[in-house]
Amino acid sequence: MPVPAQVLSPEPSQVAPTRRYVALDAARGFVMVYLCTQGFGLSYLKGGPTAARVASWFTHLRWEGFRPWELVYPAFMFMVGVALPFALARRKELGKTFGENLRHVIFRACRLALFGAILYSLHAGRYHADPIETLTQIGISYFFVFLILQLEFRWQVVAAAALMFLNWGLFALFPGPRGPFDPTDNIGIRIDRVVFGIDHKYDWQSIEFIGSTVTVLFGAWTAMLVRSNRTLSQKLKILLGCAVVSLILGLTISPVIPIIHKCYTASYTFLHMCCILLMISFFVWLFDPEHRQNKAFPLVVVGMNSIFIYLVNEALKEPWLDPSVAVFTKRFALLGMAGPVVQAWVVFFVMWYLCYWLYKRKIFFRV
Repeated sequence: MPVPAQVLSPEPSQVAPTRRYVALDAARGFVMVYLCTQGFGLSYLKGGPTAARVASWFTHLRWEGFRPWELVYPAFMFMVGVALPFALARRKELGKTFGENLRHVIFRACRLALFGAILYSLHAGRYHADPIETLTQIGISYFFVFLILQLEFRWQVVAAAALMFLNWGLFALFPGPRGPFDPTDNIGIRIDRVVFGIDHKYDWQSIEFIGSTVTVLFGAWTAMLVRSNRTLSQKLKILLGCAVVSLILGLTISPVIPIIHKCYTASYTFLHMCCILLMISFFVWLFDPEHRQNKAFPLVVVGMNSIFIYLVNEALKEPWLDPSVAVFTKRFALLGMAGPVVQAWVVFFVMWYLCYWLYKRKIFFRV
């Protein structure tokens, strides 16, 4: 696995007291900036073959392959996992029992699924619950990772390996007419047709939670590492070493298990983990030292209200916020091909200010 047991299972005496970790809040904020600006606004570039090629990097591939935009979903999942050890540590300090924590996790998973159904229905213009919605998948993965974290660390590693093997095994044992990862008739698509009456051709499937649970678990392990009292140098060596191992594993198995984000294959998991760990390494290096933490403030404002800005982005940006801003900006048409990029950042600044307003009043949305 990308993160060895001996480096991520510190004894209680090795773990720092429960507190917010600025570097991780900043990293979460960065992920939300990437998401809400649609790839820093670059997906809106227009005007020629080069601009079109760059813009394509920030849209999803139809099926197999890897490009920068395939990082946004797992990065969001990863940051959910990062928050879990901190939340459990706080609840432990409050004297919460396993039963109380389990009820809390179940209720939160149900709330996430509910919000997911609401968002999907708003996009569809009618009630339409779909199990592939991001918040729904987060709720399922969050629940399973909570259970896995109750195990000894070596069994957590076994669970992660078993989940990746299970994910591959389902596709391999029940192939479609065009092979295990048939984009029109694989096992995930067939399950969704039968269970939900939804055809997910060339789309994500409900069983993606098997793979995304591993990403959330990797995020939890990373939080365990950065919470420890290891030196900054030790943390960075472990994070960068795991990134290299992830890259090697992803490329090694890709000829057998192709890189398909919509099937959450193991090769895709290892490749996105390499990229995410490199990002986390940068933010830990930059903001772990206390004298630099104040510079993280613009990202922390977003990172501490990530669910709020996600809901605004998904429910309000396209139907209301972006058109309202465009009334005054005229989408910066005078700037030519750069106009849509600037428009995306202005719209994001409005969302950032909403987060700032909430931050100043210590209002933080939790689902």
